[in-house]
Amino acid sequence: MTPKRVLAVLAMLACGSASPALGQSAPYPGGANPAELFGYDIEVSETDDERVAESALRSVQRAGETAEEIKMVFGATQVRFVALKQDSMDVVASELENRKSDVSRLQAAIESSALFYTAMRSEGVAASDVIGADLADGDSGLSSEKRVTIYLAP
Repeated sequence: MTPKRVLAVLAMLACGSASPALGQSAPYPGGANPAELFGYDIEVSETDDERVAESALRSVQRAGETAEEIKMVFGATQVRFVALKQDSMDVVASELENRKSDVSRLQAAIESSALFYTAMRSEGVAASDVIGADLADGDSGLSSEKRVTIYLAP
């Protein structure tokens, strides 16, 4: 193998092993509040409300579609993290088991978005805790700006 080919192979290997998370390891400068940087409000809550559990169930059922939608979201007016208590998790458990692949795709899409990654990082949320997400139109009317609710497993 020629030296040029060896260098090309080494360069490809080095680029292929770089994680997307490395590019996002410092998404906001000087410790600025990510909500101010991206212009959204962050809300965190924990619930065992039956109505919220039903919304979480629908978001698990739509996880594959939502993973694709997330790629198109460039702004958010609000990001809500809703941690489900055990009673609510019982409502979504069987659907969650049936849609593992879709939920994994959703987790990957959320983690690869600087907008969502930064919001999760600021609240200490791991992508592996995400079980579903609801995207609603934001106040601006732009299809790329959303109000987001992310459901989390306990």
